[in-house]
Amino acid sequence: MIKIRKDDDAPRRPERDGGRPPRKFDKRGPRSGGRPKRDFFGNLPERNEDEEEDRAAKVAGRRLNDISELDNQVLDLLEKRSYLIRKEGAWRKSRQKSLVDPKLEKLMRAAFDKKAGELGLDAKLAKQLFTLLNQFSLADAREKFTGEGYKLAPRVEAVGASIAGPRSFRVTRMMLATAAAAGLPVVLSPVTMNAPNKDLAKALKQAGAPISWDDQEIRSQGGELLRFEGNMIFVGEDPFNFYLLLCLALGHAGRCKFTGKPALQLLDVAALNKVLPSLGARLVAMNPNNPGLPARLECGGVMDEEITLPGGMDPDFAGALTLAAWSFAGGLTIKGLSGAARTRAAESVAVLTACGIEASLDKDAVRVKSAVPAMEARPALPLSVRLNALLMGLPLLSGGSINIEGTWPRGEAADRVVAELRNLGLKIDVATENVIATKAGEMPENPVISLAEFPELRPLALAAALKAGAATLKGEADETLTELLDRMGVPYEVTEDGLEVKPGGRTWDGTWFSPEPAWSMGCALAAYAVPGIVLENHGEVTATWPEFWNFYNSLPTGKMKPKPVPEKKDDSRRRIKIR
Repeated sequence: MIKIRKDDDAPRRPERDGGRPPRKFDKRGPRSGGRPKRDFFGNLPERNEDEEEDRAAKVAGRRLNDISELDNQVLDLLEKRSYLIRKEGAWRKSRQKSLVDPKLEKLMRAAFDKKAGELGLDAKLAKQLFTLLNQFSLADAREKFTGEGYKLAPRVEAVGASIAGPRSFRVTRMMLATAAAAGLPVVLSPVTMNAPNKDLAKALKQAGAPISWDDQEIRSQGGELLRFEGNMIFVGEDPFNFYLLLCLALGHAGRCKFTGKPALQLLDVAALNKVLPSLGARLVAMNPNNPGLPARLECGGVMDEEITLPGGMDPDFAGALTLAAWSFAGGLTIKGLSGAARTRAAESVAVLTACGIEASLDKDAVRVKSAVPAMEARPALPLSVRLNALLMGLPLLSGGSINIEGTWPRGEAADRVVAELRNLGLKIDVATENVIATKAGEMPENPVISLAEFPELRPLALAAALKAGAATLKGEADETLTELLDRMGVPYEVTEDGLEVKPGGRTWDGTWFSPEPAWSMGCALAAYAVPGIVLENHGEVTATWPEFWNFYNSLPTGKMKPKPVPEKKDDSRRRIKIR
């Protein structure tokens, strides 16, 4: 039996008040006080609805306290469990071993299953719970925030800035994957070398593609085709990267393995086997305790030329399969596309069309012909709609004008951004190689902002609504949106069509942990209307878009500080010995 315990000098958790043992609960629930007594004539007393509501509220309050107390104990134990496993993993890593000891995990799993069976818990759910518990140990621990945070208090002056807008991360990766699969020599520039782009470049290099990169561009020499047979390919943590490599491997007979970061260990690869057998392949999770990666792909069977995606399939998989369909012998027709899957397939069709591949998109189906792609030596990369929409909305908050260098893409979300910002008082000039957004008039009173219907555009929609004072945000009122409004003290009302932001509030107190970089950047715009927002994790924006904070802090001019140039050693000097 392997035991792990914390060192004596490790911080201990405070004991319960008075050292009393945990409360015991009767699974049958609280006992009633008996039936109400009847009067002399056998009649029941009249019901007092107010007293019954008060009694129900008290009972609900007691249950809430009891359940919350149990939840706190569960979370405390979860933190301790994660600490112990991370400590074991650190020890094994120092000895150049894998983070998880298979023997230890097997013993833990057996003990867990045994106890779950004794308690009569569902075996399938218990298996999933054990996997989730292990993910807390493998994931990076979020430390309690103790600093002052990153305060957003921009100068409210009319901007007059120019910037090279970040290119679409998805299109960059689709272009790179297509060029590598076809053996085409290309240079992708300018690119943002963040984790998704860099992870895909590394994964394609592991598959035999001659790829190199620096801070500004990714280069593929071409002349080599991808090789998957016998390879173990690390895909990082982005599911789209995994789907791209997986779908490109379907056209190659043989076996290969995929692995990735802990986030992909919970990916349900079994769901993909509802489609892969029709394409002559199957995917098997290699760790019986994890439903996701690492996984082994076996392919080379007969591939159907037409498939139907089942409901619930990840839209990113539909996009990746569409992009890779040109490499299949007979092409592919994919039917049963949901709304989100159709959007992803449309992105792939645009890239395939730019590469000379015949592809067409219908209402719920996409068709791709088998062909060899062609690509320019330096293909144009469109601007990222999500990130550049925030830049275009900047004059709406501060006034002035901004010039964004790059090609504005076509599509429903891109067209909606331009139309919506024009309705809110901006003049948008879309040219071939740049986009200019200028404050042309005042915002309309109580505008209806439909940008919130797109989850990726909700940060911009919220900033615009705060600037308007009162507005209606169409679409789903997600938790992040309402949490920020609550933190700002802004009154609002959730309706059937969306969320109504009302006048009032607009103050900030404390710090906030942003769920993703786009919301951090949205807060940077919202700070023009609600100054003083403090972020705990602003550094995650730098990992996604390294230039953003440099540009934001240089407003209203937008003239960023140049990057430090490393000093070169002067090797021309020689030592001369004098006799």
